[in-house]
Amino acid sequence: MPANRNALIRYKTLDTCLRNRQHKWTLEDLIEKVSEALYEYEGIDKGISRRTVQADLQLMRSDKLGYYAPIVVIDKKYYTYSDPAYSITNTPLSDSDLARINEAVEVLKQFKGFSHFTALSEVVQKLEGQVYSTAQKSVPVIDFEKNEILKGIHLLDELYQAVIQQRVLRVTYQSWHATPSR
Repeated sequence: MPANRNALIRYKTLDTCLRNRQHKWTLEDLIEKVSEALYEYEGIDKGISRRTVQADLQLMRSDKLGYYAPIVVIDKKYYTYSDPAYSITNTPLSDSDLARINEAVEVLKQFKGFSHFTALSEVVQKLEGQVYSTAQKSVPVIDFEKNEILKGIHLLDELYQAVIQQRVLRVTYQSWHATPSR
């Protein structure tokens, strides 16, 4: 990941430009767009150097950030991606990335009972779902706010697994007004 926010702004701006095939991007155009983005997001008005943008393009091409961006130069002048569908935002997570995120989720789950972390629990659940679906190479099936005092909440995992595995379940409905059957 980029070491600082400015680098991330530069990479995302370059990515947006290189994905736009309606425009032929010269190095000067890219420098101008990156400078505009840095001013817009960070108030930096001194611009960006040619050398920095060139280094960013080279870094995006490399394996150092895991982007492996297929950046090509056409007619020794215009920059673009050789793959029109490519974007640095589509870069899949590696197994080590998933392991680190999973460890972070486990640490965050330890704050579960604290009132200051109520909003954080939703984020943790989303992260868990994303890590699980990425590790299983599946599409997320459900996204919800968790209420642990609900009756029958323990059955949700079984239902979730059945949906993922496309298993048929027989469900008997009982109104919450009715007395429990034995």
